[in-house]
Amino acid sequence: MDDSGSTSLSVVLLTPVFLVLALMAFQAALWTHTRTEARVVARDTAAMVARRHVAIDEAERLATKVLAADTELGSPHVSITVAGDLVTATISGRAPGMIRGTSVDVEVAEAVPVERFRP
Repeated sequence: MDDSGSTSLSVVLLTPVFLVLALMAFQAALWTHTRTEARVVARDTAAMVARRHVAIDEAERLATKVLAADTELGSPHVSITVAGDLVTATISGRAPGMIRGTSVDVEVAEAVPVERFRP
């Protein structure tokens, strides 16, 4: 019994499946990387306001500038709120996709406590 054609047939049928799975994994990595970059900028921005007492408007401007220059986040929007002893920085925008129509909305928030002298 000679089955020499079955190997090439399974390779031809399975290669597109593995290719699609690999591209899906790469796309998920792109989205996750963009979300991580936005989270780092949000944490740094909240820390600037909470620990270095940078003005909120200035911190939002600096964060938007960093996001535009150093990340892939499209249409970034930064908002900072101070509630009691907690500074929260929220960043939203669009994470890019590999092909047209695969970009997604991203929103991350990081909160940092305000540092004060407590005797």
